[in-house]
Amino acid sequence: MLLSMMKYFQGYVYVRLTGYAPERFLNLCSNRDILIWNLTPCEDGYEFCISVRGFRELKPILKKTRTKIKILEKTGLPFGIYRYRKRKVFCFGLALSAILIYILSGYVWNIEVNGNSYLSEEIILEFLEEEEAAFGTKIKNIDCAALEEELRSKYSEVIWTSIKIYGTKMTVDIQENLLPEEEYRQKDDTICDIVAAKDGTIKEMVTRNGTPQVTVGAEVKKGDTLVSGQLEIVNDDGEVSQYLYHSADADILAEVTYPYKDKVSVRYQEKVYTGEEKTDYQFQFFQFTLKNPFFRRNQDSVYEVITEERQFHFTDNFYLPIFLVRQSFHGYEMVEKSRTEKEIKALAAKHLENYIADLEEKGIHITKKNVMIVKAKQSYVAKGTITAEESIVSHAATNISEITSEERQATDESD
Repeated sequence: MLLSMMKYFQGYVYVRLTGYAPERFLNLCSNRDILIWNLTPCEDGYEFCISVRGFRELKPILKKTRTKIKILEKTGLPFGIYRYRKRKVFCFGLALSAILIYILSGYVWNIEVNGNSYLSEEIILEFLEEEEAAFGTKIKNIDCAALEEELRSKYSEVIWTSIKIYGTKMTVDIQENLLPEEEYRQKDDTICDIVAAKDGTIKEMVTRNGTPQVTVGAEVKKGDTLVSGQLEIVNDDGEVSQYLYHSADADILAEVTYPYKDKVSVRYQEKVYTGEEKTDYQFQFFQFTLKNPFFRRNQDSVYEVITEERQFHFTDNFYLPIFLVRQSFHGYEMVEKSRTEKEIKALAAKHLENYIADLEEKGIHITKKNVMIVKAKQSYVAKGTITAEESIVSHAATNISEITSEERQATDESD
């Protein structure tokens, strides 16, 4: 690769050798250390590549061997410069482009986020923008170590992060706490009660720490205290002498009822594609968009537009703030159609299945479905209830109570 680049910068020619003694010509070139490569025999001699410097040394050898040489092709930088020597605007544009690329290489033009699950990519990008390390920021003004520390301190979910800059690309690799949300919520060691996250009937309850406030079979409302983090210490007379506090810890399953309602209309609008398709290309540089002046589309038609962006880059790490925007226009019409009763019931059943699947993805166990389809004027309504068993554990800070000095003295006197 390096040798090929050196040959290109020095310039070389592809020639054809003919005459009385071409073999003697090749031997003399070898004796005088004139480099020849890609040597191939032809009908009346040989064809090969030779450097510009070597070509200039061939005159005495050609005379001695009574051979002739003909240039078939010129390749390399010297010939390119000579070819465009009179095109000053082109040369100026080439130099200006080189300077512009050099300047742009000092900024971040691509940000890649890896390993995020709880935190979306939009949140990470907003954080970088707040810290003045977003798209288009000077690389020398970015302190990666400080960004890593600030990201870990601002978002408790992040337990490890690495921010690196390669070329004009910034990579943000993070690792998040994989514990359930209700477990990592208490990282600050705040003493908490367990309260009901929803209305329901307690079905199972296993308390590991704290004082239970309800029993199995009890009906609870959202916000009711289920397990208190406060433990009362009583004296021999049955009076409270002091309180001890520990964060409540328990597994609590409750029977929860979800109301369900879904409306399916008899008449509906369906998108029908007309087959008319158009494609437009645009260039975007920073916030400026260079539109295609020759692109035209029917203003009376309705189109579905699909936009794709591709960022220009030389390598995997050297990106530029230049985007090729491809827009695909697909013509369509909205056609009014009507459903049969069979289709309506099938669609309502599908909606119900999707709703239940979403609940089950959250770890909710469905125990009973009671849904009926009722005909209305121009629609059918599926309504009823869905009964499920799920954890209703949520946390709230414990109300800290203290025994006053008067109460403690009264207790001591009674002893």
